[in-house]
Amino acid sequence: DIFMVETQFWEAGVDTTWYVDKDSLQDYKTLGLTAVVGGKLTEARNRGLRDAKAKRKVCVQVSDDISAWEYRDGPNAEVRTDDAMNAAHAAARRLIVSPVAAARFVVAKMRGAEEPRPKLGGVYMLGSCARTFTTDAFVRQHFILGDFFVVEPSSKITFDLNMKLKEDYDFTAAHITKYGSVMRCNRMTLNVKHYSNSGGAVATRDKKGEEERRNIDILKTKWPGCFRGHPKRKNEVILQWKKTKKANDDEDE
Repeated sequence: DIFMVETQFWEAGVDTTWYVDKDSLQDYKTLGLTAVVGGKLTEARNRGLRDAKAKRKVCVQVSDDISAWEYRDGPNAEVRTDDAMNAAHAAARRLIVSPVAAARFVVAKMRGAEEPRPKLGGVYMLGSCARTFTTDAFVRQHFILGDFFVVEPSSKITFDLNMKLKEDYDFTAAHITKYGSVMRCNRMTLNVKHYSNSGGAVATRDKKGEEERRNIDILKTKWPGCFRGHPKRKNEVILQWKKTKKANDDEDE
């Protein structure tokens, strides 16, 4: 999958830099990739932010196991039922877009947004966006997935080094707190391997879920009233920003 990601950036004329831990550096270089030692997960994310800021560029962070970016264009379902939402999703036009096009699209939406203008943007967190077909195509106070996101160089938010997992939830909450909003495209999704690959955040997970629970406790302590346990997935959380809770947000993240 990393070749698919790299090739799509290369075809758009964009040079990538892969931020990896020391043990993985030679593996990336052997593949002919430009790679630097960034440290573990949050350290690497912060180095990417710093390097982009130094160049006054938007920082685009992307996982190396994404096979496709998809955008769905179509009208909402008329009623909020699974059948109606699935039908609206199936009827929508499906577009396969490049990561560069996806990043530019989200950044353009961010810069054209009403105040409070966001400095963080991203895509829907699940592989299917069918459940969004009764909501807005863009939402402003919802979770931004760490597998693909964009950050304005003027953002002063960095990743909490104390977090080894769920750092993207914390990064989202910090942006909403400081800047009043984020920008999530509910109709754009990723084909990505979250849990099966080794390395990165996956290497931090343990079978007992102790590290997951430790990071969830950090989230709930830092952002009281904004995170709750997921009713269907063990050791997962849902972000419901305290100022925008709605009855139909029960399974949003």
